[in-house]
Formats: sequence, structure tokens, C-alpha cells
Amino acid sequence: MFAGYFGRRRFKSILAVFLGFLVLIALLYKTPKQEHQLYTESPRPIQIQKTPSPPLAPIKKRPGVMSLIEFKNSPYLVFRSLPTNYIPIMILSKAANIEVRDAIRRTWGFYRSYRNDTLRMKVFFLVGTDDFMTHRILTEQNVFDDVIQITVPDMYSFSAYKELSAMAWVRSYLPDVPFYIKTEDDVIINMKILVDRLLPMIESIANQKLIVGWFASENVVPRGSYQKFIDAVMTQTNGEVPYAMSLLYAVTAIGADRMIDTISKIEHIDYPGDPFVTGILRDAAEVQITNLSRSPENFKYELANGGCRRAFEKNHNLLMCTSSLHVGPIVSMMEYFEAWNVLIGQPQP
Repeated sequence: MFAGYFGRRRFKSILAVFLGFLVLIALLYKTPKQEHQLYTESPRPIQIQKTPSPPLAPIKKRPGVMSLIEFKNSPYLVFRSLPTNYIPIMILSKAANIEVRDAIRRTWGFYRSYRNDTLRMKVFFLVGTDDFMTHRILTEQNVFDDVIQITVPDMYSFSAYKELSAMAWVRSYLPDVPFYIKTEDDVIINMKILVDRLLPMIESIANQKLIVGWFASENVVPRGSYQKFIDAVMTQTNGEVPYAMSLLYAVTAIGADRMIDTISKIEHIDYPGDPFVTGILRDAAEVQITNLSRSPENFKYELANGGCRRAFEKNHNLLMCTSSLHVGPIVSMMEYFEAWNVLIGQPQP
């Protein structure tokens, strides 16, 4: 009984080995032609990717202090696709403020047309170097074409270099614009007032060497604060120099060129702060000022530091207002959206 059982098991084992041997022979003798057909018939993956803009001609190396500044643009920023009639708004931003930049894009900085589609305003964000944010900035540049990274540490003590960077970038990459507007990411701008009232005033004087901004009586700096710089480019050393509030000002192309030419003669500046660009450098370059605090238009702003919604509800003619980011960490991104909802309730240009 058991002998027959084990005999049948042995026969099944031998049969399984024989069948396996036949399968192995069939695999080994499969023709190369069959292999090629099997490979070519498999579907290829479809790849869809954005096309980077073609490389621009290299920017000429800038002399003096300006040689310290280099730019890294988004690979998808195509300058030839920009309209002929537009004004750049250069926004100084910290690399870490990614959510703030997104809030600005979705509110007052939204890329849209004005004046019956005859004018465009486009924002560009200048961010400094932050080792902890390098990869996130690269990702942001691959999604948006408006982020420009500069070789300047993302620290308050280098704010003057950021302002110089905005000036140099505009004159290098956008040489045909008549002027640019500089602001910061803690500011919410009333675009209706800017387009309807501020732009016409700037356009009427854009052919002059000017900085347009708030030059308050308390915003003055002694020339002696930058004596080495003054000795190199100026003869007058007495008196005080007014400088613009950094939250918002405009620079004409002619004025920017004069200031860049002046700073290019200097190899080093000791601790340039807020007053330097619109004060000492402007004065040395003989660039004049248009003071918004004395303008017949009576432009107003408010340092609300988080209360912009109430500020714009109270005064629809405010040109700008500061978010809570102006005095510390941002309290809520909703500040930008709430203030913008108030503004878009007004007739838009």
C-alpha cells in the first residue's frame, strides 16, 4: 500500500522536473527578433514639462560696490513676452516669507491690466541668500516667474544692498521702462489710488533725475555718517541730507542711471543703512526729490501694523498700509485678503 503511494509521488516529482526542463529550453531558445518586438511594443512614458526661457546675453560686470551683486532669475521668466507698456513693482522680501509673497500675488499684486488694457503692473520679489531656504526658493522660481534671488545675505543690515539690487536689476533687465516702484512685502497697496493718482504724477516727470517718495522732516542723515564715501564722490560736506521712507518710493530711469554710475566708483561702503540709497547716494548723484508729503494730491499712508482692513474702511484714499509683518512675525495671512476685499469693493480702474 505505502510502496504504491510513494511510487506515485516519485513519478509526479519526475514529471514536474521534466516539464520545468522543457520550459527552460523554450526560454533559452527565444529568438532575438521576438525580444526586440516585445521591447518596442511596450508604451513609452509621456513627459510634459515647461520650457525654460532661452539664455540671455550675459550682463556686463558692474564695477565697484555693484560687483558684489549677482542675480538668479526664474528659468521661466521670458522678458520678450512682457508687454511694452508696463511698470515693474520691485518688492523686497525675505526668503522665508513664501506665504506672504503668495498672498500678495493673490491680492494687490495680481498681474492684471489697467486703463482699459493699456497698462500692466507686474510685481517682482527680490529675496536674499538664506542657506535654509535655497531649495524652497528654487521650487518657487520653478512655479512663479517673479522671484529674483540676489547674492546678498537676507539680513536687515544689508537692506541698502537690496535696494541697490532692485535698481541694478531693473536697469539691466528692463532698460526700456521709464521708472520703477520699490516697496516691501509688509505693505498693502491701494492699486486704484496708485494707478489713478500716483502714476500720472510720476509719468509727468519721468524724464527727470528724480526719486518720488515721502521725505519727512525727521528723515535726515548727517553727511558725516558716510565721510569716506562723501570724500570720494562729493565736495560738499556740511548739512543734512533728506532720505525717503523705505516702504514705497519710485525712481526714474535717468535718476537710477546716475546713482548706479556714482556708486560704481566706490569699492566699499561701511554699514549702509536705510538712509544711504535715497539720501547720501541720491545727493551725491545729484538726483532731485519729489516729496509726496507736500504733493497737492495729499497722498496718505498708515502704519496700521495689522489693522489695514479697518484703515482702508475708514479712509478709501489711503495709498498704502502696513501689515503686522512690519513690526514682527506675520499674525495672519488673512490681513492681506481682508484688506483687499475692502479695496475691491470700490470701483476699480
